[in-house]
Amino acid sequence: MEHLERPDELAWDERRLWFEAREAAYARDGVGDLSEQACALMIDLQVAYCAGAWSAVVILAAAIVDAQSLHRRFPRDGLTEERAWLRRLRNGLLHEDSSDPALTIEDQWIRRGEWQRKAKRAVEVALRVVYWRRAHQGPDGLRS
Repeated sequence: MEHLERPDELAWDERRLWFEAREAAYARDGVGDLSEQACALMIDLQVAYCAGAWSAVVILAAAIVDAQSLHRRFPRDGLTEERAWLRRLRNGLLHEDSSDPALTIEDQWIRRGEWQRKAKRAVEVALRVVYWRRAHQGPDGLRS
């Protein structure tokens, strides 16, 4: 079962390089007022991402968004839809609906690619929130 074993070095390095490149792109223009807890959780987020623990990535990313948002007193950062998406996904993982669970054992076997895409999006949301500054533009050129 590949996802219970350590990923091979190539997979780990590809994931690490992707994460670090995205973080560097967001940090390029500097940072604003950072939450100590959000920054500390970013380390675990990167490890979980490199390990391929996709649902853990979603949960950690949501915790980072919450910590950073509270620290900055919920600024108007234009990320309302992305926050809502992440919150719904995180809540689905934390509060099981037995008739429609957010994550199933089958997902772990055949939907890993879908969950990796969700994890990447969650990482992007967390990075945008952590590195947001009032006059900051994201690495994609859009106002964050």
